[in-house]
Amino acid sequence: MSLWGDEKPTKRTLGIRDRQIVWVKANKKCENCGRPLDFHEMQIGHKTAFSKGGSTTMKNSVCLCYACNKLQGTDSWVTFQKKQGKSVEADPVKIRLKKLTITQLKYLAKEKDIKLKGKTEESFFSSSTIPPSKVQYVNALSKKIKEKEIDDILKNKPTTQKRTRKKTKKTGLFTF
Repeated sequence: MSLWGDEKPTKRTLGIRDRQIVWVKANKKCENCGRPLDFHEMQIGHKTAFSKGGSTTMKNSVCLCYACNKLQGTDSWVTFQKKQGKSVEADPVKIRLKKLTITQLKYLAKEKDIKLKGKTEESFFSSSTIPPSKVQYVNALSKKIKEKEIDDILKNKPTTQKRTRKKTKKTGLFTF
């Protein structure tokens, strides 16, 4: 730990139980080449390299043989698959969320109790807060919502009625 306490945790590998779960989910095969693997042969690869900010979690892990792990290097899983001419399944939830407006994303976040903080930019004389971006909403929601829930929640969204102006006959003033 540094003097200021700002270092990231240095966990680079999963525990034995998590490794077993990743191995079984991969049907005891390399997720790249499909070669059958014994547990002691299996290596855990990162979908996003640890050196590039990827976390050591089961969601970011893949079961690989030694050769495929070395071949991947620090490429992301998507890049690695594309280089080999393979198609990568896209996350249908993220695709669906990206098509929504920021207002709809805010509503979904509110319904799912997701609170996002914007960025605070400070200058010498003032500070201002920039609201969360659409990408931040999509990333946060994709972890907490299922594709079928999106339409269900948006269907139940109360519609806001526009306020219309009416001119009164007696005074000629506008009322709302």
